[in-house]
Amino acid sequence: MPSDPSAGTPGPSRRRPAWQRILIGFFAWTFGIALAPVATGVAIGGVALAVAYPNLPDISDLSDYRPKLPLRVFSADNVMIGEFGEERRQLTPIAEIPAVMKNAVLAIEDARFYSHSGVDYKGLVRAAVANRAA
Repeated sequence: MPSDPSAGTPGPSRRRPAWQRILIGFFAWTFGIALAPVATGVAIGGVALAVAYPNLPDISDLSDYRPKLPLRVFSADNVMIGEFGEERRQLTPIAEIPAVMKNAVLAIEDARFYSHSGVDYKGLVRAAVANRAA
């Protein structure tokens, strides 16, 4: 005995009209094609983060930065005899760098430095387009 009394009687078809099926299929494909690059980007970003994260330095290492300075040998009367090392650096505190030099570096590297929160997304898109065109 069927539980639904109208199960044996023929009723209106539950199938959608052809134009609705085509429209739904079109939007499903469009959504899928639009979603595929987003999903791929998220997957690539996740893999890149998983690979890079173990190699990132601890934040305390960044606050205690010590650049490679050359070994300087001085005589007893405080005259430098020589410098030894691969890199010839002289540590200059940021307070001693002139504002003109800071502004020049910012103008070359990131003109919008003070207008974004750390990552310049417009600059990233601009660079990606420039690299794509090259």
